[in-house]
Amino acid sequence: MSAVVAGTKAKLQNLLPGRIGSNNAFSDSYVEELIMAGFHEAAEACSLVVGTESVALANDTLVYDLAEPFIEITQVEWFDGSNRKGHLTCATLSDLDKMSRKWWDSTGAESEFYSLLSAPGIPETSTDAADGSRILVWRPVTDATDLSLRVTGFVCGTTTTPISEDVQRMCIVPYVLSHLNAVANPNMAAGYLAQFESGCDIVRGRFSHRYDEPTYGV
Repeated sequence: MSAVVAGTKAKLQNLLPGRIGSNNAFSDSYVEELIMAGFHEAAEACSLVVGTESVALANDTLVYDLAEPFIEITQVEWFDGSNRKGHLTCATLSDLDKMSRKWWDSTGAESEFYSLLSAPGIPETSTDAADGSRILVWRPVTDATDLSLRVTGFVCGTTTTPISEDVQRMCIVPYVLSHLNAVANPNMAAGYLAQFESGCDIVRGRFSHRYDEPTYGV
């Protein structure tokens, strides 16, 4: 297990000696950005990096900031005190438009739907990924006493996120190589992309059925 950028970059340097770094074919910063992009693609495809966060509801509040850098939400449960009461259903803003005119002005006793409003992009440092995720909860409750949500989903990893060596080798390395060869050798790039997809299939098989309960969507 090693940090995603450090571990993957070392593997790439072994495969491409003398081609990564200052005054070489590929700059350090470019390769590191590709590594993080590949990590996020693999994390989404394989359900690798799962985050959970509890959110205390507030009266008449529609939008909440999330501390975890979610890039996808798979489940939102709601609680009254310590008692789990059920799930919120995923909805887009277009869905809400169809359900209620001026939905942003309506409130209720229970929230029914959620939407991930924003998500972080590729972080340049290990701290940037903590910014950006927000969740919309509709309808906002008029009395939020003891009410809370538990949000579960995939989160945006950082340059220091530990990741297993074989996931780096099977997924992230071929993803980066596919991009590095995209212009000079498109056929080789396509082959590396196929390796990435195959690697993700293998890894996903290990981590499938992570939850007993189904996710919900509109």
